[in-house]
Amino acid sequence: MKSKENTKRKLIWAIGEIIRIDGFDSLSASKVARKAEVDRKLINRYFGGLTQLIEAHIVENDYWMLFADHINGIIKSNIYPGSKELITAVLQNQFSYFISEKDMQRLILWELTTDSPLMKSIHNARESMGQKILELTDEHFQKSNINFRAIGALLVGGIYYTVLHTIYNGSKFADLNISSEEGQKEILKAIEQIVG
Repeated sequence: MKSKENTKRKLIWAIGEIIRIDGFDSLSASKVARKAEVDRKLINRYFGGLTQLIEAHIVENDYWMLFADHINGIIKSNIYPGSKELITAVLQNQFSYFISEKDMQRLILWELTTDSPLMKSIHNARESMGQKILELTDEHFQKSNINFRAIGALLVGGIYYTVLHTIYNGSKFADLNISSEEGQKEILKAIEQIVG
C-alpha cells in the first residue's frame, strides 16, 4: 500500500513540475510517467486517466479546494461574529495565498486562457464553495441596495488580476508595489475597507 501512495505522490509531483517548467499545454501521460519514473499504466490504474491526475494536482493547489473543509468548519462553528469578518478573512487569505503560490497562479492563468472541461469543472466547484459563503452575506445586505455578490466578484477578480499583472508586468500596480510587504498590507487593508 505504501508503494501505491508513493507512486501517486510522485505522479502528482510530476504534474506540478511539468506545469512549472513547460506549462499546462505540455502535459501528456507519457511525459508525466517519464518525469515520475513510473510505468504510464499506473496513471490509469491509480487515477483513472491523465485528466483525473491533473484534477488531483489542482485540488491540492487550489485555494478554494484546499480550504473548502476549513471554510465549511468556520461557517458551521460561527467563529466569526458576522459575515463581514468571515468574508474579509477569506478574501485576505485568498490574496496572501495567491501572491505566494506559483502553482495557483499557473492554474488561474490556465483557466483563463484555455477552453478546458476540467477547468470548467474546477471553476464550478469553486463557485459552489463561494455560494455557501455568499449566502452568509445575503442577510446582511438584504435591506440595502448593495449587491455584495457583484462586489465579491470584483474583489476575487481584482485579486487575481492585480497579482498576475504585477508578477508578469512589473512590481507596481496603481502605484502600489505589491511585491513588498508594505504594498501587500495596503491590499489587505483595502479588502477590509471594501467589505466593511
